[in-house]
Amino acid sequence: MNFKKTIKILHIADMHLRHLGRLYYSFGRKITLGFIKNNINLLQIGDRDLLTGTLFNRNSVLYKSIYKSINNFTPDVVLFGHVDNLEYKDFVKLKENFKNTIFAQYFVDTLDKNFVNFDKHKSRFLSKSQFCDVNFITTDPAVLDFVDSNKTFFIPNPVDFSIEYLKNFNHTNLPYDVFYALSHGQHRGILKKKFKDEREDFLKDISLKIKKTSFFGLNNVPPIWGSEFYDQLSKCKMGINLSRGKPIKYYSSDRIAAIMGNGLMAFLQKNYFYEDFFQEDKEAVFYKSINELINKIKFYSKNDILRKKISKLGHEKYHSLFNTTLVTKYMLSKILDFKMIRKKEWMI
Repeated sequence: MNFKKTIKILHIADMHLRHLGRLYYSFGRKITLGFIKNNINLLQIGDRDLLTGTLFNRNSVLYKSIYKSINNFTPDVVLFGHVDNLEYKDFVKLKENFKNTIFAQYFVDTLDKNFVNFDKHKSRFLSKSQFCDVNFITTDPAVLDFVDSNKTFFIPNPVDFSIEYLKNFNHTNLPYDVFYALSHGQHRGILKKKFKDEREDFLKDISLKIKKTSFFGLNNVPPIWGSEFYDQLSKCKMGINLSRGKPIKYYSSDRIAAIMGNGLMAFLQKNYFYEDFFQEDKEAVFYKSINELINKIKFYSKNDILRKKISKLGHEKYHSLFNTTLVTKYMLSKILDFKMIRKKEWMI
């Protein structure tokens, strides 16, 4: 990408430094990789890392760090990712003091109104969207009545070959048929105590009827992160993309990137409209009910040639549509107001 001058972006998000590599495949890190591949001069602030051990005046500490960084770096764009430790007055002051700077945010949690934490998620998004010139979400903005559609755009969960490096479709004798890992509590490194995840019963029913499951975070099997997550992924033929809440157009956690990006055959829930991107039974397999899913797991576990074919085509399509370079280039096109050449089907 060629600009008349070097574009500078201050990227403020959870960089997970305090987790010592346990979440090296995070959304924010992939966004960073994509901008660098697009020749952007990028400076990062890990907001939660910066505030680790800070008990008082957290918003003041973060605000001063951002203010000084903008003064020193003079970015064209300040991009927020789930930065929740700033107050209303802080955003006002930043906008007033840096009038020539573009402010943007990305928000990757579900905005499904039926989700148990919807009000919290909505509030977190809106707290910044009113100040940001551009917003990015992992849900189709057209199905939400509280977003400004003129400055809010869909982005998918990206993949990067440096992270999603597995190609499970090349392997036949994998020890497990299907993979799933619960992830709530990933910032703590343990699942939340006394927390009932609505997906647990669904997954337990599957494990009773499918022998070769590789499920983590339930049935007294501890959760996995870091390189162990990829080690376990490498042993599985297929993966289930199962989200909390009710279906909302295009939403998914980054689980879908881990599954399809690493060449597992993906079982995708219907009514999320991922049929817009992947051909049914050719690039991914879709399901509506648990019984349908169980029957399809059994079928494809016995039809390895077909499983490998679908896995490979889905892997190739996901990397061609949703790679970090392309996703961040699209973000830049909206932030800097230039037209994308050869748009992909998910781009507005």
